[in-house]
Parts: sequence; structure tokens; C-alpha cells
Amino acid sequence: MSESTPPLIADAEVVPTQEQIALDYGLKAQVRLLPYALGFFAIGLPVYIWGANYFMSPLSIALNIALFVCVWAAFFLLKPSLKTDTRPTRQSLNVRLRRQWLCGALWSLSLLVASLSCIGGGQAAQVFATICAGAAVGIIFFSAPVLLFLLTLAPLAMAGPILALNLTHPDGAWTGLITGGLAMALALGLIMNRHLQEHYQLAFAQLRTLEEREAALTARDALTRDQMALMQTLSREIATGLRSVDQTLGQGLSHLSRAPAPRHYVESARSEIDHLLGLITTTLDEGEARSGQMVLDPRPLDIESLIREVTSGFQEMADARGLDLALTLPPRPDAGAAIGDALRVEQILSHLLANALQYTPKGKVEVRLLPPSDGHLRVEVVDSGPGLEPDELHRAFLPHERIARTSAGYSGAGLGLNLSRRLAELMHGDVGAQSTPDVGSKFWLALPYDPAAIAPRPVEEAAPPVTEPVSGLKVMLVSNDSLRSVELRDTLEGLGHRCLTATTRPRAVSLAAKGDIDAVLIATGAFEDLDNAANRQKLAEWLERLRATQAREALTILALLPDGQQAEPLSEMGVRPLLMPQTEDALRRALTTG
Repeated sequence: MSESTPPLIADAEVVPTQEQIALDYGLKAQVRLLPYALGFFAIGLPVYIWGANYFMSPLSIALNIALFVCVWAAFFLLKPSLKTDTRPTRQSLNVRLRRQWLCGALWSLSLLVASLSCIGGGQAAQVFATICAGAAVGIIFFSAPVLLFLLTLAPLAMAGPILALNLTHPDGAWTGLITGGLAMALALGLIMNRHLQEHYQLAFAQLRTLEEREAALTARDALTRDQMALMQTLSREIATGLRSVDQTLGQGLSHLSRAPAPRHYVESARSEIDHLLGLITTTLDEGEARSGQMVLDPRPLDIESLIREVTSGFQEMADARGLDLALTLPPRPDAGAAIGDALRVEQILSHLLANALQYTPKGKVEVRLLPPSDGHLRVEVVDSGPGLEPDELHRAFLPHERIARTSAGYSGAGLGLNLSRRLAELMHGDVGAQSTPDVGSKFWLALPYDPAAIAPRPVEEAAPPVTEPVSGLKVMLVSNDSLRSVELRDTLEGLGHRCLTATTRPRAVSLAAKGDIDAVLIATGAFEDLDNAANRQKLAEWLERLRATQAREALTILALLPDGQQAEPLSEMGVRPLLMPQTEDALRRALTTG
């Protein structure tokens, strides 16, 4: 008797009583039994007419049938109000109880009237009373879901046939047999009601458990979303701050080329910043993968080029640790490709290779690409490190677990291997390992392999024409920021140029008037609003005075813009805008093509 609507009481926070649960489920069960009751009536009506025909006039039979029709009409008029799609309240339970009891009472009274109408009908009345007794058994059955109905309506329905038989044939054995049969039917109805009540309680408990589970899942999802939002906010803000510190340290590092000790401290600080940024990225990715919010883009991969690129990126780390880093690739197949997200595959391989190099004190680390087998392509990272015991290898893949024996002295969040396995599984692959203590370890990434896929081939780009750098230029640097001035001056002099520095525009014109210059580099930060006619006219006049100091026809003027604003009006005024920050190569090209 399960219900689609949980039978919880809406106007109370406490759990409903067993009586309320049984009443709600019983009333609903009775409503669902209405079609079966109609079928029972349809089968019994011809038998009723046949039995009544022996002692009742056609008019009496018609009146009884009209009574039945009225009862059915009343029943179906009340039926819509008996159904409920919402959680019941105590008031609605009482209303439904009264209405359904009234409907049942009408049937019981109709049966009582029909049964008593056979009194005085002779032998045929006994047969008719027996038919009415069968109808009473039906009412007992349909009243069984609700104990109150069974204790009130069932005896009322039984009373008619029993009275009719006892008044017409008081000493007959048939009368005793029917009376006993009805009593037994009532007893079975009580047993059935007891069983149904236990079923009601079980169904209610199941629905309540489902509700609590759904609520817990909803709360968990909401908490996960909040945690991810918090992690993303914190990671973004912390990463921004760390990058700013890294940039400042990088600027300071350019001035420490002749001071080994301070340079070592700055390089250590930048290395630690890179490590912290890696931890933030790994933690955020692990949270996204665990919560199912990570979206991948699997497609055919140029796995050979990807492995070469990742391995070459760790060559410096291997050299610094005195390790041999080897790469073994099989011949490139004519067809077929591994399927995966290139960015995530690179992330997994980078982590496996970084682990191998970090935890291998001496010896060799080798990256192997194996031929495809069983629908997968496998990349192995083999090291000659300390190796792991079986239980240590199992714990190495658990989140936030670090093996004390091998990781002592190394920092980390313990998420890399767990994240790598999650990423591989999202690409329908796997990350696994084998390890032997004091011998070494082998970690691998297995990716799906499609023999019909076409791997992207590396594009052989034509080498760009080599332009000889213009050296020995005399560059006027206009900057009101001392730190930026020193950095740009060192860069320009490192490129072989001579540099004059002016802190203001009038000073720049004054210095330019004293001798020839080849280019002007403006690094005063954001320009004024050049949409304003007055500002535009003022800048144009300064540029005209600056150009007038030189005998050459065209003077190369560059402007470093921190945010790209005012680039278009500057271009119209003959100033080439450059977006900050600028690398040495970019600055060299700008001066070369200026």
C-alpha cells in the first residue's frame, strides 16, 4: 500500500503518531480499492436480482436498484474530495474520515434494508439472505484498511443477513453456518487490518528515510557548492597575491645578478611561490573532480608530442638533482590515437614525473610510451627511488595521505595521485602503480585508444625570417616610476642600447634637444583621457615639440600601457602602443620594427 505522497502531518514538526499514519494510509488504500468495489458490485448485482426475483415484486427490485444507484452516485460525487496529493493535516484527516465513513455507512444501511426486506419470503428468503451475507463479506473486506470502519460498518453490514436468517429460520443449521462464517470473516478482517497497519508503518518509515536521504543529499550538494565557491574565491585571491609577489621578486632579481647570496634568497622565495600556486591548483582541481563539476574535452591526442613536451619541461629539475631523465617512444603508428583531454593528460604526466624526480635520490627516471593493447594506450614513469610497500602504495592514492618514510622533508598536500586517478577515470582511463622497496616504482597512465581515430600531427612551421637586432640605439626613456625606470633601463642596456632617462615630459624635450636620439619609450603609466579635446591637443603639442628636436624625418615613439586604454588615439598620433608587461624579446622586436 505504498503511496507517492509522503504521509507526513503538515501542521506539526513532530513525527505523526502511529494512529495518524495508519488512518492516512488506510483512507488512501480504501480510495484505491473503489474500482475493485465497483467490479464486485457489478458481479453481485445479477445474483442479487436473481435471488430477489423469487419473492420480491419488480417494483421492489427496481426501488432497491435505485437505492444502489443513489449510493453509488453519492460515492462518486465525494470521491474527488477523498483523494489528496498534498501532505494531510489533522483537519483534513478528520474530514476524509467522516466522508468515507458516511459512504461506507450508506452501503451498510442499503445492505441492511435489502436483507430485512426478505423477511417473510419463505424458503427463497433464505437464499436471498445468503446472497446478502456474501455482500456483507465484501463490505468487511473493503472496510479492512481502516480499523474504525471495520469495527463499525462491518457489524452493521453483518446485522442484516444475520437478523433475516434468524427471523425466518431461527433453528436452521444454515443460519448458524452463515452466522459463523460472517464472524470468521470479521476475525480475518481484523487480522488483515493488523497486517496492513504494520505495512503502513514500514512504508511510512521508508518514505521518511527517503525524505531524510534527499534532504541530506541536498544539504551535501549545497555544502559542496559553497565549499567550491569558497575554494575558488580563496584560490583566485591567493594566487593573484602570490603572482604579484612573484612579479616583484622577478623585478628585484634582475638587479641582483652580481649579488649571489641575495639572488639565492629571491630564487628560493620564487620557487616556494610556484610550489604554493601548484598546491592551490591541485586542491581546487581535486575538489572539482570529486564534486563532479569538472568538465573535460576528450579528443584524439598527439600523445608523442605531448610526452616530449612534458619530459623536456622537467629536464632542468633532473639535471639539478643529478638524475638521468630518459624518454622511450615506439614508432609512430599510421592510424589510431589515444583519447583524452590534452590539458588533463599533461597535468597527470607532470605530477607522475615530478613525483618520480622528487623522491628519487639517485639513479634514473624513464618515461615510456607502450604500444596500444586491449583498447588502451599506456604511458609509464619508472624510477629507481626507494619504492613502496603494498600498504604504502595503497595509501599513496588516498587523499591527504603522505608516506612518512619517503616524503619526509618534502612538502605537499597529498592530493596529486588521488587527483590524477580521478582525472583518468573521468577520461575512461586509469592511473596505477607497481613498486618494490629498495628497487623503485612504476606509475602509469592508461588512456582509451581508438584505432580509427586520427591523431593531430605536429605542424612543421616555417622558421620566421631572422631579423638582425638593431643595436647601439640611443633611446629616450620617459618614466616617473623609479623602479620601472631601473628595470627598463637594465633591459635596454642589456639589449645593447644606450639610454637617457627623463621623469617628466618637459625634461624629455630638454634632453632630446641636446642631441640625436633614435627612439622614445614612454612608461609613465596610464595616459590622460584623450577623448577630451584639451588633453589630446596638449599631448599633440608635446609630441610635436619632441619630434622637432630631431633632424630625422620620423622618430620612433613607443608607449607602454598598463591596461591598453587610449591605444587607438595614441596610434592616430604616431605613437606605437605596447601592452605591459613587455618581455625583452617583445621590446627588441618593437624597437627593431619601429
